Amino acid sequence: MRNAAVMTLAAGCLLSSAGMSRASQSTGAGAAQVGANRCRNPLPAPNLPSGAQATDLLWPQSKMGLGAAGVWYLSRGKGVTVAVIDTGVDKANPVFGPDTVLSGPSVVDLGDSANYDCDGHGTAVAAIIAGRENGVDGFSGVAPDATVLPIRQTDTVAKPGSAVRLADAIRTATAAGARVITISIGTTEDSPDLRSAVQDALAHDVVVVAAAGTGGPASATTRPNAKFFPAAIPGVLAVGSVDRDGNASSFAQKGVGAVIAAPGGRMAVPAAGYPGALTAEQGTGFAAAFAAGTAALVLSYRPTLHNWQVVQRLEVTADRPASGALDASVGWGVVNPYRAVSTVLPDEGRPDPSLGPDYRVEPASAAVPGNQRTMQQVVLGVAGGGVLMLAVPVITAAVRRGRIRGTRAGV
Repeated sequence: MRNAAVMTLAAGCLLSSAGMSRASQSTGAGAAQVGANRCRNPLPAPNLPSGAQATDLLWPQSKMGLGAAGVWYLSRGKGVTVAVIDTGVDKANPVFGPDTVLSGPSVVDLGDSANYDCDGHGTAVAAIIAGRENGVDGFSGVAPDATVLPIRQTDTVAKPGSAVRLADAIRTATAAGARVITISIGTTEDSPDLRSAVQDALAHDVVVVAAAGTGGPASATTRPNAKFFPAAIPGVLAVGSVDRDGNASSFAQKGVGAVIAAPGGRMAVPAAGYPGALTAEQGTGFAAAFAAGTAALVLSYRPTLHNWQVVQRLEVTADRPASGALDASVGWGVVNPYRAVSTVLPDEGRPDPSLGPDYRVEPASAAVPGNQRTMQQVVLGVAGGGVLMLAVPVITAAVRRGRIRGTRAGV
């Protein structure tokens, strides 16, 4: 049950829940239609009215530069399948196009479908990744032409995933041919089986994205600044959270290896089972969804890239933290979809075959002395009806290449 306070969950996602006690939900005209008869409890009712309040909480769409004038004239994620390992996805929600959500399995109840959502978390994550533009009250996903493969590994974020189910779900996604896998509900449980499943996905050239985790009161499931898995496994893109001002979210784990960050502060997302309605949520799990959607944009525009090259792009093109250095909460900075898709990286076409899936680069920054990094101006793209030549500093051939095993980039 979500109570009136802000409840911290080990799922890597902190859910805002004012007035959302499941025991007291009404089931009026807007009540859930999809999978409602298969859920043990009523779906959480939306906690946002339409109008100014909802619009104000759509800040991530502006911060991420989404839309035709942003990155979509270059890439919309077409041809890329993103596996969403979560609580299932409300396939019939109008935020999704008719062919956006594939038929997905459940590793909780074998033989069950992942095309309904008794919690709402998985639907919100999938919508952030591939929700169509303005499908719900001004909401837009990052890669609206990408395809979502839902895989249910838990029925509710109140019961976060186990390492066994996560490993099964990752193997299922890899076998189905997903190019990107996102895990927003992680675990503090480490296991050889989970590590093996991740390594198998990386060996199949899959980009694996996971929430770095949400800190909270010490308990059996959540410990402040505990490592979350699979985010802590080498080769996984671990994502931290920022608020609308670009500051690290207060609920995000500190010092546990976030590689990059993305919007995760209180935002409006589509509500599962309530067509056209938005609800307010927050957490590193939603930040991971923004990063996964950006990976889909990159792979659609540059389909020959390997998974480590996609991770490299997201790292080196992120908007640097104020210090210009690796930050304990936001890694190398906030993901920037336009720069991730359009930036020209020297030597990218000549990968070293000896580099493994845990290859990392250390992004350059303005704070690094010039004698330690060589910077180059690059052309970013064409906008509107004219040519807009934007030169930004990016890393060049002088970027230190290294194969770092068992640790995060630059650590």
